[in-house]
Amino acid sequence: MLPHKIQTLLGELPRNLEAHGARTAFKRVAQALMSQPDLAVNVVEVIGQFNAPKDEEERVTVLLSSTLDEARMTRENGKTAGTTFINHLENALLTLKDKGTLSDSGRFALASCWIRAGLVAPEALAGDFAIPDDMQDDFDLSDMPDLGPIIDKMLREVSGGDTDSLSALHAGFSELIATLPAPIRKAVTHKVVARPKPILGELGCALLLDGRHEIRQGALDGLNERLDADAVPSELIGRLTVIRSWVEDDETQSGIDAIVRKALRKGAVPAPTKKEPKIHRAFSSLIDGTGAQSITVAFQIGGMRNVAVVLIKQGFGIKDAYVIPCQSATEQRRLIDMIASQVETRDVPVSYVANAIGLGLSDGLQNGHPPAAGLVNVVQSLGFSELRPVPASIADIVALADTEDQLREMSAQAKGRLITASADWDSQFPMISESWYEDSDSVTDAIEGAKTSVALKRAIWKAFEDRRAHWSSVIARMGHLLHASADDRAIQFAAVARALDEGRDLKKTPIMETIFGYSFQVWLHENVIGDGSQDSNEFAPFEITSGPAPAGLKMPDLQPEKPDELGKLLKPAGLTEWWVDGYLMGVCTAPEFVPPGSWAQVLMNVIGPEIDNDKKLERILELLMLRYNGALTMLRTPIGVSLIPEHEPLISIWADGYLTAWEGNKVYWPESRLGGQDKTSRILLESAAAWQGDIDSFRKHIPNWLRQRFAAQKGIL
Repeated sequence: MLPHKIQTLLGELPRNLEAHGARTAFKRVAQALMSQPDLAVNVVEVIGQFNAPKDEEERVTVLLSSTLDEARMTRENGKTAGTTFINHLENALLTLKDKGTLSDSGRFALASCWIRAGLVAPEALAGDFAIPDDMQDDFDLSDMPDLGPIIDKMLREVSGGDTDSLSALHAGFSELIATLPAPIRKAVTHKVVARPKPILGELGCALLLDGRHEIRQGALDGLNERLDADAVPSELIGRLTVIRSWVEDDETQSGIDAIVRKALRKGAVPAPTKKEPKIHRAFSSLIDGTGAQSITVAFQIGGMRNVAVVLIKQGFGIKDAYVIPCQSATEQRRLIDMIASQVETRDVPVSYVANAIGLGLSDGLQNGHPPAAGLVNVVQSLGFSELRPVPASIADIVALADTEDQLREMSAQAKGRLITASADWDSQFPMISESWYEDSDSVTDAIEGAKTSVALKRAIWKAFEDRRAHWSSVIARMGHLLHASADDRAIQFAAVARALDEGRDLKKTPIMETIFGYSFQVWLHENVIGDGSQDSNEFAPFEITSGPAPAGLKMPDLQPEKPDELGKLLKPAGLTEWWVDGYLMGVCTAPEFVPPGSWAQVLMNVIGPEIDNDKKLERILELLMLRYNGALTMLRTPIGVSLIPEHEPLISIWADGYLTAWEGNKVYWPESRLGGQDKTSRILLESAAAWQGDIDSFRKHIPNWLRQRFAAQKGIL
C-alpha cells in the first residue's frame, strides 16, 4: 500500500501513460513534487523497496523520472534549485543504502529513473559485492564458466525482448550496469560486447561514449576480443574511426587507434556502415532561448522506414539521439506530422543536419560533454560516414549563415539597419516571443537585489553581459538555420551575432532589449503572479526546455500613473491607494531588505483573487513598482516631502497597510533588529489602524522613525 501523500499525487495523474494530456499532467505534478523535496525522498524510499513491478509502481517510477527530468533541465538552465533537489535525493540514497533498505529490483528501478531523466545513476545504487583487494583494479570473469547463456538472457530481459534494437539494448544495459560496482562493470561490459551477435559490437561502439572510465575500458576490451575472433566487420572499423573524433579521453582514443591498427594489419578496410538512405524529409525546430534545437529526419533504407531525432542543446552538445522504426509509410507520416505540429519548424537539406550535428559535437566536447550514445545509430542510419566535429566559434557559425560573405562588403550603415531590424524578430518568429529570455539565478538575484529601477536595469544588464557569448551563439545558429531554409532574414541574424561577438553594446542592440523585457516579465510571473500556463505538447520525442513568456509588462518602460488610476483598479479588492502606500513604506523601512518577489507575492495574495482581468492585474503590478520606487525616492529626500498622509482617516488606512507589510514579511523584521523606538512606533501604528490613539503624536514621531528605519536598513545607504 502506497503512502497517502503519494497516492494523492498519483490521483492527479492518468492511469494510461499514453493518454491525451498525460505528459502535461506528469509535468505539473513533477514540478509540485520538486517543491517538496522530503516528499520526493519518500517516493525514492517507496521505489527502493520494490520487489516486482506493478501498475501502480510503474506510475510512481514515471513520476520520479519526470521530476528528475524537470530538476535536470532546471539545473542546466542556471538555477541552483535543480542542483539542490538532485543532491538532496542522492544524499538520501546514500542513507538508504547504509540502512540496507534498497532491494535489487528497487535499485534497478531507481537507476532507470535517473538514466531516463538524462542523469548519471548515483553510485549509491551499486550493489555490494565482495571483491578481493588485489582484484579491485583488474577484476575479470575469465575463470568463470561459460556466461554466454546468462548474458543473452540478461540482455533479453533488460531490452524488453528487443535485442535487435541498439537503442533498447543500450538503454536497458545502462540501467543494469548502474547497479553493479565499478570493477564489475568493466568485466561485465567486456563480456557483453564480446558476444558474437553483430549488434553487440555496435553496442560496444556506443559505450565508448559513456562518461564512466570503466565502461569505456570494458567496451574496448570487448571490441578487442571480437577482433581476435574475426567478429569486427569493416563497417564497424569505419564506425570506430568516426567515433574517435567524438571523444576527448586520451586513453579511449589510444584504445580505438590500437583496434583500428590491429584490424588493418589483419586486412580489414574501413567501409561505410550502410548504404545511403533515401531521405523523405528533414526539418528542425527554431533555436529556443536555452539554445535547444530538435532535428527530425524521415528516411528509408530498403523497405524499412524510420524517423531519426536529434536534440542539441547549447553548452551540452548532443543531448539525445535515436531512431524510431516505423511499420509503414502511413505511420511514418503520422509521426512526422505529430512532431512538426508541436513546435515552429523549418524544412532543411540533409547537409544542414550534418553541419548542425557537427557543431553540436564540437560545442559539447568543448564543455566536457560527450554526445549521446544514440548518435552512433543516427549517424550510421543517415549515412554520415565522415561526420566530425565542426568548429563552433561565433565567427565559424556566422560564416555558415553568410556563405557569400555579404557582411564583409556592407557599409557600417547597412549593417546597422540589419541590426535595427532585430527589433521585429519577436513578432516574426513566435519561438522568440515564447522562449528568448533569461531566468537563471544570476538574473533573479540581479532583480531581487536592486533597490531602485535604475539599479535594477544596471544589475540585469551586468548579468546579461556574462551571457553575451550564449546569446551570440543562439542568434548565429538561428541565422545558420534560416539560411539553410532559404529565409532572407538569415543575414540579419548573422549581422547581430557578429556585432555582439565583436563587443557591441547590448543596450544598443534591439533584440537584447527585447530579451531584457521578456526576462523581467518571466521573473514577475514566476515570483509574483504565478505562471499558470501549462505545456500543451502531448507528444514530444525531445525535451521542451522552455515555455511561453507571458505577454504584458515590460519593466524598462513603465507608463506613468494616471490620476486615481490605482484606486479604481484596487476597488474590487476593497483597498485604497493610501493603504498600498502604507504597505510599500513598510516594505522600504523594514530592518532587512525585502526582495520585490516577497513583498509583491504578499500583495498578490490579498489583491489577486479579487481581480479577474489579467491586464488589470499586470497594470496594478506596474503601478506598485512605480509607487515602490517613489517611496524609496521620498525616503532618500531629507526635507520637503511628506511620508504619511495629511488627513486623519487616511492615516488610519495607511497605518493598516504598514502593519500588513510588517506582519506579511515577518522574516525581514527580526526581533534582534528591533529596539525601543520600534516598539513605541508599533503601538502608535496599531492604535492608528484601530482608529484610536493620539494622531498628533503619530504625526510627530512616525516620519522621523521612518527615516531612521530606512537609514538602518541593510544595504540601503
